Amino acid sequence: MTSPERTGSDGVRAARALLSLVEEHSAEDFHAAEAILGGQKELAQVLQLLRDFKRQQSPEDQEPVSFEGLREIVRKELIELARANAGVESMLSKSFKQLVGTPPKSTIEDTVEQIFLHLDKSPTHFQKMSAPADLLRRASLVAGLAHRERIESLLRRLAISALAENVISLPTLHSIAQLRLMWAPRPLPYKPHESRQHLAERLMKDVEQHAPDDIGKFAILLLSEGLRGPADRAIAETRRSDVKKAHGE
Repeated sequence: MTSPERTGSDGVRAARALLSLVEEHSAEDFHAAEAILGGQKELAQVLQLLRDFKRQQSPEDQEPVSFEGLREIVRKELIELARANAGVESMLSKSFKQLVGTPPKSTIEDTVEQIFLHLDKSPTHFQKMSAPADLLRRASLVAGLAHRERIESLLRRLAISALAENVISLPTLHSIAQLRLMWAPRPLPYKPHESRQHLAERLMKDVEQHAPDDIGKFAILLLSEGLRGPADRAIAETRRSDVKKAHGE
C-alpha cells in the first residue's frame, strides 16, 4: 500500500471512530469526562468542544417531536431519497400499487402523498405513527449503506427526543425504563435524579448492545411509544389489565 493510500485508509478509520464517539455519547457523558480529565488542559478543551457540539445537535435543543412533525420529516426524506436513487422511487411505486392500486403518471411528491393518505386509514393511532417511519427505514435500506446509517441515526434521535418530551404517556423515569421489556427480561436500571433525556439515550444504547440487528425496528417502536397520547396510554393499560385478568393475576 502506498503512503497516500495508507493515509486515506487511516483517515477513514479515524473519521468513523470520531463519528462513533459522538453518536454513542451524550453531552452529559462528555461533561463528566471533562470533569475527570480536567487536569489535562488540551484534552479537556477537546471534550468541551465535543460537549458543546453534542448539545447543539441534541434533540432537546430542537422543537419537540410531534406526529405531524414526524410525518413532515419522513415525507421530506422519502422524496429526497427517491430523487437521488431510482431504486427508492421504484420501491415507493410498488408500495403505492400494493396499497392503493396502479398509480397514474404523477410526481414522486404525489405518490408519497397518496401513500400517506392511505396510511392515515390504519386501524390504530400507533400504526399510523409507526408506518411512515417504517416506510422510511425500508427506503433507506434500498438507498444504500450510507443512507441507511443516516436514517437509523435520525430515527434514534427522534425516538430519544420523543421519549424525553412525553411526560403525559411516560410520566416517570420508571415508565421509560419499562420500555426495555420489549427486548430484555428486566427494565433498565436508573438513578432517581437521572434526567429523562439521559435515560432515553441509555435506553437506545441498550438496544444497540442487546439487539444490534434490530436497531431500526426498535427505534421505530420507541419513537411510536414516545408519540403516544393519553388515549393510547389508557387503551394500552386496559389491554394489559385484561391480559392479567385472563391469567388470573
